[in-house]
Amino acid sequence: MINLESERLKLLPLQAKHLALAVESYGKMESKLGLSVSNTILDDEMKYAMNVRLQKVSEDNKNYLWLTNWAIVLKEENRIIGFIMIKGCPNENGEVIVGYGIEEMYRNRGYATEALQGLKKWIFKNPKAIYIIADTEKDNIESHKVLKNVGAIKYKEDEELIWWKIENILGGYTWMK
Repeated sequence: MINLESERLKLLPLQAKHLALAVESYGKMESKLGLSVSNTILDDEMKYAMNVRLQKVSEDNKNYLWLTNWAIVLKEENRIIGFIMIKGCPNENGEVIVGYGIEEMYRNRGYATEALQGLKKWIFKNPKAIYIIADTEKDNIESHKVLKNVGAIKYKEDEELIWWKIENILGGYTWMK
């Protein structure tokens, strides 16, 4: 299984079996991944998100890295502290849509920025990926900071949401960390 690492984090892309396990028994999924088992119980919204990702991965398993939730693991604790997801391969405009969330007790420590920075590097290794797109609720100031920290700019907004865009400034050239 591929994983991306930074100084403090590992990003683990969940395969179909992990997504299914997460919905059935989050602790079993953590154990299967060799991580510290928490008492986490997924709420209905997160179960729904896991099931959507499971359906997408099941429909196109060869591209699962572009369709799944990636667990954000804090190395120091060997524990999942959040998720970052990619919602599909680069589209016809070279856009890749992402979303992320960090458990409340781990927020405001730079973990979301670190995770998104690592995934950004991986995404932009694909020459078809020109932009990373994310949306945030207008009042989610912490998420605005994360996106600004990784080079995103606002490009659209409505009454509820702001859309952000990160451009591959290397113009399709790949680079390694």
